[in-house]
Formats: sequence, structure tokens, C-alpha cells
Amino acid sequence: MSRIGRYVIQGEIGRGAMGVVYLAQDPRLQRRVALKTYILPDGISEELIAEFHERFLREAQAAASLSHPGIVTIYDAGDDASLGLSYIAMEYVPGRSLRQVLEQGDRLEPGWVMSFGAVLAEALHVAHQAGIIHRDIKPANILLRAPDGAAKIADFGVARLSTSELTQSGASLGSPAYMSPEQFRGGALDGRSDLFSLAAVLYEALCGQRPFEGKDLPALVYSIAHDAPVPITRRVRGFPDRLDDFFDQALAKDPGKRFKTGADFRDAFKEAGRKRRASSAPAAAPDSSGRQRAQAAAAPPGVKEASPRRKPKKSRGSFLGLKFGAAAIFSLLLMATGYFYLSRPAHLKLDARSSIGAGTLSLRVDGREVYSRHLLAPAARKGVFNKILGRDQETFEGWIRLSPGKHEVAARVLPEGATSPFQDSIVVDLRSGETRTLRMIAGRSLGTPVSLKMD
Repeated sequence: MSRIGRYVIQGEIGRGAMGVVYLAQDPRLQRRVALKTYILPDGISEELIAEFHERFLREAQAAASLSHPGIVTIYDAGDDASLGLSYIAMEYVPGRSLRQVLEQGDRLEPGWVMSFGAVLAEALHVAHQAGIIHRDIKPANILLRAPDGAAKIADFGVARLSTSELTQSGASLGSPAYMSPEQFRGGALDGRSDLFSLAAVLYEALCGQRPFEGKDLPALVYSIAHDAPVPITRRVRGFPDRLDDFFDQALAKDPGKRFKTGADFRDAFKEAGRKRRASSAPAAAPDSSGRQRAQAAAAPPGVKEASPRRKPKKSRGSFLGLKFGAAAIFSLLLMATGYFYLSRPAHLKLDARSSIGAGTLSLRVDGREVYSRHLLAPAARKGVFNKILGRDQETFEGWIRLSPGKHEVAARVLPEGATSPFQDSIVVDLRSGETRTLRMIAGRSLGTPVSLKMD
């Protein structure tokens, strides 16, 4: 194959679920493009062919209306009747995808992530303002241009115009590890779903691990729907505590608790990544010419210059002043450091086991709910060894961020069909920056309805 439409094929860039992407030359405008085609499997109905064809052209219609440095530009769309292919010609971005970079097994430089994360959030804001939802934000769809590392969102192939009258089938298209909880439920989506996915991508880029994990798809779906991610400051030392607050909101299960727009997301992300800097002492004020003012006036005429014998005394006075100034600055630094360490949040790591077949769990701290989960233990297996090995138990963990000091932690477990819940409470005393494990067991087969203890 040497041509598709008017485009001269130079090589293959990649393959996806629906087609192939080629590097091509546009002879009319003398520029390189990425040419995306789609291929349908044999044996599907004419109705499905028409639907896919319409969805493909919809991608061109939607993406071509967007203009932002963080979005891959669409140039052209058409059909090659001789090959039976439809194609979209788009901006060619030399470099690698974020997925390829992350696969090297290390986290990225935080300053770079903060920079391109803000650009991508702004790009999604532009798309959402135009009524377009991407629906598949993931590292493979974020291209990093060589050599400057500029990030661009690619493949609006599963985007949907909110005003479109086309079929809504495929509502939960996307990549499972980065999908929002509402995508799995198959309900209506808005821009907050894309922002959840972007937050999951940025979390991984900053610490090298995904916020939600699972040994298989059901476990991954459950984790996204119910589990709180490990605070990112637990993954990487030295990150500002405000990043924990940012990801708590950006990865909230309820869309109503997340950032409303990409602009809100961008501003909060940039603010969360800023490190507080100690203000330095002001320098001498410059005069109108830009020079610094003299620190001492010249001696008036007729007054003799001080003798060399008296200069050391003046120097000693200046030296004492410098000592007092340095001591004051050092004291301020000590106070600021002490305040920082004494005000750092503490964390409880929940380590839980439950043999409740079905029910709900909620944890409250000082009367405020901080964690909830649907319980669903595996079906009980007969035999002493199965019980010893815990094969009839559900195990899970979560993270709770608290201020230092004493707190009352209460657990409430309501089995399905029960009229009254099981409850237990414990008082914990946490130091600044401390992480402690809260162990919980629930279910009569474990010897008690519910119990809490601290390690």
C-alpha cells in the first residue's frame, strides 16, 4: 500500500483496536501527518458498519472543532473507495506516548508532570466547553513531543458530542485502570469523568504506581468504586501535603465532590504542587537609576575622617548587629520548621478482614464519616483448613488522613437483612506525620461481631 487517498504512506506508527495509524506525507501541503484508518472485523452487519462509520466520522467532526496546544490537531477526513477505508489525517507528534515513558519503570520529574498536567487539564476544559467528552484518557493517549516534552491528548475516537442524536451504545468505552466509577455503571457521563481519569494518570506519573490496582478486572473495578488510594505523600517523601487533598477531591467516587471544570482542576493542581518558600530579607531599595542606595552618608566638609584606631570598635558594633540579626533569622527558621513538623497530618492505614456475606461498613472519626464500603465475603467453604486459611473472608485496606491528636474511631457494620448493626470504637492518639495501622475484623466466624485495635 503506497497511498491512502492523496496521502503517501511512509510507515506504520501503531495499531489500535479499530485500525492502523500510519506516518504519511501530504503532497498538496508538503507536510507529514499521522493518518488514522479503521478496520472492521468480517461478518458484521451492514447496520453495525454504518454505525462504526458514523462514529469514525464523528471523531473528525468533534476533534476538528477543537483548537488548543494540548490537543492533537485534525487536518482532514475522507474515504478511499478503492481500498474501502475511511481515514483521518491529523497532526504528527514525533516522540513517545506517556505509556511508553512510564513503562521504563520509574516516576517522572515532578516539575514536568506539574507543567504538562496543567496543560492537559486546560485542554480538557476547552473540549468540555465545546460539549465533547474524551472518555478514554490514559497514558497511551497522551503524546509527549520530542524534544521539548510538550504533552498533547490524542484519539478522540470514543469522544461523544453531548448534543448528538447518534446511538449511545458503547457508553462505557475506555481503559479499565483509568476509568471513572460512573463509566463502569454505564450511566450518563460529563467532563468530570475525564478529569477523574486525568487525575489517575497524573498520580501514576508522579509516584510510578496507579491509584487503583486489582489482580483481575472485577477486583480492579471494585477498587475504583470503593477503595481510597494510598496518599501520594506516603508513596513519595517530600511532596506537599496539599497534593493529598488534591487527589482526595480529584479521585472522589461521587462526581459531585470532584472539580467541576478542567480550569478548576488546573488551578488546584498548580496550587497543590507549589512548595512554600521562606521569604528572604529585603535588599536595600534601589534609587531611580537602579543602583542601591549608599548605606552611610559621606562625612560633612571640615570633619576629619575617623582614625584607624577607632574603626575596629565600629566593626565590632556592626559584627554584633550581624550576630543578633543572624540569631533572629535562625530562631524564625527553627519556629517555622517546628510549626511545619508539628502541623503535618497523620494517617491511619485500615487493615480489615470480614466474613460478612453481604452488608455495609462505615467508619467515623469524631462523629464524621470518613470511609464506607460494601462488604461481600466469598462463599464459605467447608473444612477447618479453609477457615484457617481465611478462604471465607474478604480482606481490604484503606487510608484515612487525620490531624494530630486524640480521635475516637467508630466502626459500624450492618449485615444484609439485619435490623441492627454491629459496632465497636477505639480512641487513637496520633503524632504529627505518624502512620499507624488500624486493624478491623468483622463477622461471627471470627469470634466477635466487629472489633477494632491499633498496632
